[in-house]
Amino acid sequence: MRQQRKVGMRTAAVIQFASKYTSLFAQLFITAILARMLSPADFGTLAIILVFLNFFIPFADMGIGAAIIQYQDLDDRDYGALFTFSIFFALLLTVFFCVAAVPISLFYNNADLVPLCLLGSLSLLFATLNMVPNGLLLKDQRFISIGIRLFVVTVVGGVIAIVMAFAGWGVYALVWHNIIAGLITFLWNYLSRPIRHLTIHFMASLKKVFSYSVFQFGSSMVNYFSTNLPNLVIGKAFNEVALGFYDKAYRLTTYPLNGVSNVIISVIQPYMAKHQDDLKALFSYWFKIAKALSLIGIPITVIFFCAPEEIVGIMYGDQWGSAVPLLQLLSICIYFQMVNSVSGAFFLSAGKADLLFRSVCMSTILTVCGLVIGIAFGSLEAVALCLSVAFCLHVIPSAYYLLKRTLHEGYRCVVKFLPEIGIGLIAGAACLLLTPFMPDNIILSLLCKMLVVLGVIALGYLATRQYGYIKAILRKG
Repeated sequence: MRQQRKVGMRTAAVIQFASKYTSLFAQLFITAILARMLSPADFGTLAIILVFLNFFIPFADMGIGAAIIQYQDLDDRDYGALFTFSIFFALLLTVFFCVAAVPISLFYNNADLVPLCLLGSLSLLFATLNMVPNGLLLKDQRFISIGIRLFVVTVVGGVIAIVMAFAGWGVYALVWHNIIAGLITFLWNYLSRPIRHLTIHFMASLKKVFSYSVFQFGSSMVNYFSTNLPNLVIGKAFNEVALGFYDKAYRLTTYPLNGVSNVIISVIQPYMAKHQDDLKALFSYWFKIAKALSLIGIPITVIFFCAPEEIVGIMYGDQWGSAVPLLQLLSICIYFQMVNSVSGAFFLSAGKADLLFRSVCMSTILTVCGLVIGIAFGSLEAVALCLSVAFCLHVIPSAYYLLKRTLHEGYRCVVKFLPEIGIGLIAGAACLLLTPFMPDNIILSLLCKMLVVLGVIALGYLATRQYGYIKAILRKG
């Protein structure tokens, strides 16, 4: 594939938004079809596999991808050496995961997990091989190629999964979906940015990035623990069906992150790395982005909280009714997760991977506490509520380590986030009061609730002059 022209940060964000949203709508459509073809137990089984598969994913990157973006003194020989290392390491990780298949099946007393885990190990193989090519694409700011790749992977992988589900492959269709996505992603990245000068003498190149990548790797491992521990515990404490309901509800809350926050995150470090010694500039960029996400996150959170039945019904169908209360409880944390999601990219851009690691550790402690308390109450709804509160509290250690320890700023800027929070509470109250008067049709009901929420919030933003912050981040210069 021919070399692409580098684009500016705002143009890159626009490209990412366009590709992410087209892919997101395609993914929603594909998920809606699969949710009607497969059972909650099938999705619960996949969630179990992904818990353990995702444990190996941080090893598949080891922070090397982020280090490639951050370090400006690496050359093609270093990239070749690091890619050679990734080949050996990919084979090693794949073998380890295959060996772990039997203990995993014994832990859940489910022999069907053995062949599923063996097959799923191919996803890990491609994810590990992808660490260097993906890091190079981001470093080179090849966002057009990345955007097209995302859409192609989503559509091709989704269509194949639907065909396999229709043919009666069950949960295997979901596992193959992940494998195909990983294969296409790796091939696309490698062909877009070929890597030459392969050599088995990779220790010198590893040492160059070790001090940075080790903390990024540690953060990824701890973040894995924090993110996947609920699935691990719920699958054991309850059953696969309960896990299927929780996992689907939680995944719905991640769509705003994938569709908004993660788009911005993906372009931050490649552009912000050059400002790592200019803390004032980093703080200015952080505030503009966090404020914009705050203004966007409020209406999304309120709509999810006020219309969980409509969202689940439209997305998954009637058989997923038990996910409705879980979605409503988990939706509370959407706003806080969106605002907090950009912190990690700014830690890395400032070269403070060690402080990111500390922040993630504190957040994980909060997650564990929430999970333990929820399990003690003995209901899935209690678990969802306690975890949602814990996810909201993640902003506290993040704000301390980013604002105070990294950017050396105070907390006065936090006050500027309060107006939209107050407006959101008013919009939510108005929507709940009008809920008895909404149409019975779930699509019409969702549209009416969205109009109420968006109308109240739009008036509130106008009255408090909040739109100026969004204009500031869009303004050139």
